[in-house]
Amino acid sequence: MRKFITLGLFAVLILATGCMRVMVPPAFDLKPQEVIGIIQFKCNNEGKLAGFTTQKFMEWMTADQKGIAIVELGSEKDALASIQKEKLGPEEIKLVGQKYNVKSIFQGEIQISDVHPHISIGPGFSFASASAEVEATLTVKLINVDNSATVWLGSSRGKSDVGSVGLFGGSFIFDAKDPELAYGSLVEGLVKKATKDFRNTYKCKCCR
Repeated sequence: MRKFITLGLFAVLILATGCMRVMVPPAFDLKPQEVIGIIQFKCNNEGKLAGFTTQKFMEWMTADQKGIAIVELGSEKDALASIQKEKLGPEEIKLVGQKYNVKSIFQGEIQISDVHPHISIGPGFSFASASAEVEATLTVKLINVDNSATVWLGSSRGKSDVGSVGLFGGSFIFDAKDPELAYGSLVEGLVKKATKDFRNTYKCKCCR
């Protein structure tokens, strides 16, 4: 019953205002890029955060653009090893593109700040709690392999509380072994903002 009431109110609103929500296609269409390569993003934080962020980027990038062919090229070191080179420049990008038959390649980097802990202790040590916050910046670009021109650039910045924090023996502890538990919310927000050009948006269209 509630669903029918909601739909009825929506219909009345459209009739009253003469406006309705219409979908706007992504600002950047990935299909003309044909097969796309992606190098695992760099990260100033050791561990699995680089791979986790790269996977999340691919999920959000293709959320509204299905059927996009993506070749995962591994880390920058892996990509260079595949063409027996040591430094990634325009010529190396072209060689990687030729080797994997990709027209363009995504490169990115996530920079994570140090963890800023917050510890609260009640009167007489009646209770104690810990939380922590980090700041991060994500920058990603799509490069044409033929001329190394940047055909798309996206970035985002944010801060968030992290998970996997606590107190042990009166000391603050932070476990980042599982990047999803530790940084999941932060990475999700960063990637969602950075990939907005690849997703559908909605706007109101007046019918009068």
